[in-house]
Amino acid sequence: MTNPMTGPVAIPGDGNLQLTVSNSSQGKTFAFDVPASAHRTVVQVTATGSTGALVYKYDSSTGFPDGKAADAGLHDPADSSGNYSDITRIDFCVKPTKYV
Repeated sequence: MTNPMTGPVAIPGDGNLQLTVSNSSQGKTFAFDVPASAHRTVVQVTATGSTGALVYKYDSSTGFPDGKAADAGLHDPADSSGNYSDITRIDFCVKPTKYV
C-alpha cells in the first residue's frame, strides 16, 4: 500500500471510527477501525464505485453475530480488467455494543 490517508468518520450518537484509504496495485482499498470507546461495531459496509457496489456483512451468517470493530483490504467491485474502480462512496451501518 502506498500513500495511505487516515481520518475520522463521525458515528452519530457516539464517537468516531478511523477510515484509512490506500492505493494498491489493483486500485484503492480501505480499512476501518472503531475504538472501544465508541461503543459501536460495524454490521455492514457498502463500497460504491463506477462499476457498482460491493456489500460486506458482519453478522451471524458470516461468523460475526456482534459485528466487527475493524477490517482491512476492502474495496469496491473490480472492473473487467480486474482493477478496482475509484471509490465514490462508503456507507457504514453500525450498532451499539453491549456496555460492560
